[in-house]
Amino acid sequence: MRARAARIIVAAAIMVHPLAAGCGALEREPVTVPTVTAPALTGPTLSPVAFRSRADAACMRLYARLGRVGTPPTDSIAAARGYHRAVADVWHHLLGEVGGLTAPADLRGTWAEIIEAYRATAQDADENALLAETDREAIEVVNSDASARMQEAQAVMAARAQGIGLSTCAGE
Repeated sequence: MRARAARIIVAAAIMVHPLAAGCGALEREPVTVPTVTAPALTGPTLSPVAFRSRADAACMRLYARLGRVGTPPTDSIAAARGYHRAVADVWHHLLGEVGGLTAPADLRGTWAEIIEAYRATAQDADENALLAETDREAIEVVNSDASARMQEAQAVMAARAQGIGLSTCAGE
């Protein structure tokens, strides 16, 4: 189950499936994406066990939501537009959910790095959603730059999560 969840999150987070093959040479118009801010970790400091349990539960819900969104459609511009907006909404929901989780002091720095990777992924998902709304050429190359940033963010999330014992968030 966890291996499947990891594949789902990687597929959905990376979103490297453009609508048309061979469109990498197309140039896209730049879009202005509102900045996504990381949540202020405002909740009470949790015990290590409670923190890991709640953080992994949030990741499990993330995997389930991304699984319901599915993979990028290739046969419909309208469906692709909806897909990219749905993926962005999932990442924003996660940011809202983990905003109240304050890690124990010894895990706080690593947790902040994970939250930053989540924030960057939400930012990239927003960029994809905006690009998908602009025109056919934009949606055909919507993933070119954002996919590389999302791959980096996913690697950071998995490594950091594994390092602090968040097995579900690490995709294990």
